Order: sequence, then structure tokens, then C-alpha cells
Amino acid sequence: SKILLDKYTASKITYTFIGGKAILEASTIHKWLDVNKNLEIVFDKNKMKNYVDELDNNYNTFGKQRNFVTSLGTTVKVSGGDYGWLVNNAVEVNDLIVAIKKGQVITKRPKYTQIAESHNVNDIGNTYVEINIAKQHLWFYKNGFLVVQGDVVTGNVSINDGTPTGVYKLKYKEKDATLRGEGYSVPVAEFMPFNGGIGIHPATWRNKFGGSIYLTNGSHGCINSPPNLAKTIYDNIDANTAIVCY
Repeated sequence: SKILLDKYTASKITYTFIGGKAILEASTIHKWLDVNKNLEIVFDKNKMKNYVDELDNNYNTFGKQRNFVTSLGTTVKVSGGDYGWLVNNAVEVNDLIVAIKKGQVITKRPKYTQIAESHNVNDIGNTYVEINIAKQHLWFYKNGFLVVQGDVVTGNVSINDGTPTGVYKLKYKEKDATLRGEGYSVPVAEFMPFNGGIGIHPATWRNKFGGSIYLTNGSHGCINSPPNLAKTIYDNIDANTAIVCY
């Protein structure tokens, strides 16, 4: 077992991430190894899980607060939502065991359960929908170019239906959907949900958008849009695109 121990602790795994790297080598691997009553070397998966959890702080952007540069040129802090990189802890622990048993010297990135657009500090990339609740305005950028923008009406603040802020991912897009809630059932030509039942859709029943409508006569949380705005977004957007609400 000394030979095996030497082989295992000869492993060196370098994790690279934005702004640095983490090197896993003998001093840490040693703490994960134990010998069972059959004199076999076993791995302490709890210690390994804790190690991967710490790595997550360097890799995960899921649910983290982000600095977001707005279309108006300001920088806002946006937290909440379900967008971002998320490390698959269980798979990563098993991958490590395989690599260590082979005595590998490798550089790697972790396995993810959820990925984002970019591995840069801004993981959103340059394709996203931006919704400024105070200004009641929406912008949609694709590959860095402004595809469309316009005034919208967000959730009704006066009855606590305000649209939640955060960075979300577009779940899917659907033609001719029916929106249902307590006491209503409304057909819409396009529906693009990003936060539970909250999504972007045309609101043909409104003849005005923007301003302070949302404060007293807003939606149930959805982003009510003029029909041409909703259609243009629908025709150009893909699932998993970031939706930034602030």
C-alpha cells in the first residue's frame, strides 16, 4: 500500500479559474486517504466534498452578486436569480478519485450542472435582455449589438406584485401561450418565461407603456411589452439567454 500511497500522492491537479488557479497536491491529497480494516486505501469523500465546495467559491457564479454595466452607463449591483456557473460537486469528487488513482498530473476545469455564457468576470457575455424597472424600459442585445429596445410595464408595486430583480436564464420560448393565474386566463402570441411564471410577453390590452403605470396598474409580475417589441425579442432570442432585472 506504500507504493499505492506514493502513486496517489504523486498526483497534481491544477484547477484554473478567472484570476488564478488552485493546485491540489500531496499535502492535501494525503489528508483524504485512509486505510480500512482490509488494509485498502480509501478516500474520505466528505473531506473531498469540502475541498470542492471551497473551489466553488472561485468557479460558481450561480446566485452571486454581479456588477452590471447598464445601457445608461451606470454600474449597478444585481443579486438573486438562477443564472450562472454551478459546479457538480458529486461528479467532481468522483473525477478527482479517478485522477488520483492514476497518479495524474493534469490541469482541468470542474464539471458543471449548469453553465453560463462566458468564463470572464462578466459571465453573462454580450447577449442578454436588460430590464430597468425604475425606467420601465427594456433592451435586448445580441452579440453586443442592440437588436431592439422599448418601454414596458412590469409588476404592480401597489399590490406587492413587483417584478423580482436578479439575473435569470430564459427557460424556453413559446408561441400562442395562455397565461393563467387567480381569476384570469389570457392568450398571448409569444411567451418567454425566465422566473417561474414571470416572463416577457405582448400586452395587446395596453395602449400605453413605460412611465409610472407599474406603480398602481402593473402586471402580475410579467414584463408587459408592446407586440412588436415582444415579437422581435422572440424571433431573435434562444433559451438560456441571461435576463437581467434591476
